[in-house]
Amino acid sequence: MEIEGGGGESAESLVHGRSKKRPPSPSLPGDGEDSPKSTTSGDDGDEWFISDDSGSEEDEDYEDQGAYPPFTSDNFPTASSDYDEQVSVLYTTPDINRRGPSPIMLFPAFKTGYHLFGSDYNLADKSEVSVSNDWDCSNKCHCYSMNLIQFIDAKIAGYQHTHPGHAKIFGFIAAREKIKPLRNYVYRRNIDNCEAVSVKRKTGVARLSLNSPARVISMPSRALIEFELHAISEDKTDGDDDLIIEGCTELCNMTVSESFIQNQRLYGQRCALDIKYLVLINAMEARVDIEVIRVPAHGINLKLLAKTSGFSNVIRLFRGTVMEVGFSASFAVAVEKHNYLDLYIEGSRRDDLTPAQKMRGNEWWQCGFGSRYHGVEDLVAELGDFAAVSVKISFKSYEKRS
Repeated sequence: MEIEGGGGESAESLVHGRSKKRPPSPSLPGDGEDSPKSTTSGDDGDEWFISDDSGSEEDEDYEDQGAYPPFTSDNFPTASSDYDEQVSVLYTTPDINRRGPSPIMLFPAFKTGYHLFGSDYNLADKSEVSVSNDWDCSNKCHCYSMNLIQFIDAKIAGYQHTHPGHAKIFGFIAAREKIKPLRNYVYRRNIDNCEAVSVKRKTGVARLSLNSPARVISMPSRALIEFELHAISEDKTDGDDDLIIEGCTELCNMTVSESFIQNQRLYGQRCALDIKYLVLINAMEARVDIEVIRVPAHGINLKLLAKTSGFSNVIRLFRGTVMEVGFSASFAVAVEKHNYLDLYIEGSRRDDLTPAQKMRGNEWWQCGFGSRYHGVEDLVAELGDFAAVSVKISFKSYEKRS
């Protein structure tokens, strides 16, 4: 799903072309340049490449590391959310820090009554956070930057999927801020809209398709993540579901003065939840609104990716099939102050076309946007002669001086 006074200068660089490989990230303009730079890249860059095959045997986070190979689904550590069990698995499992993402404590999910985080984050209220636009900076800017969390990836790990076919995942992952402690969902699916994922046989890993939060997630010093995930098999028809992991934990940022990336793991009774996220210091929200304005009769496969604030990690914003003009979507991405949001859009003709129709290959477009407290950028991403996407980038901060 990223990132005083009036903010930074507007600056953008734009690249477009046709390539079966992903293009390199654009060269961002230097200070003082505020006009678009357009060029066509070669086809030797792979900086935007991400695997679309969630069923491949391993990926960059789970490679065999010699003397410290990743845990397999057969020897994966498990523990309930009981404090003593969590302490035991986190501090007595040999080489746990070297055989997977950094482990953190899993706390019980809130049900009723007392909870360690109950009052700080108002866990009894399951309402979703809303987005407000009620502050007027037309005469004087009252904005200042925020410390924000930008989720990059979420996976289950160590899950023993013994049935044929995909596992069907549903449930939620949500963040809560201390100032406005309502749920801000980064993953949300019900049983009628479950996600079919391919589970790796060796490690029990499956990637979840995160959605954009309603607004960027503020983290002045702490934030809470809570989750509940269920899995059913494709061949299961009795309607029962299986809870595979639930709970919560607090993410902390007490003394850090520079942005960083974190990859952490929460161990549960049946599997683990891995979360990868950026903590961006002095940041703001970039709201990305897209609308498809031209599409061929057979539709297109559309992919929207982002990078933020100089980090190389690719944020998957959207991937799907678009059949008609008018499709729109909105995404909130965090971006550091005086830094950049890079967007990459790729379109390809649908897989059911003839080989002759597919010969034209994929079309891609990318652009870099300089962050600031206010302002809107409107562009059109031309994907060859068969598709076009309207792109609007709006910057804002939710922190205001009184």
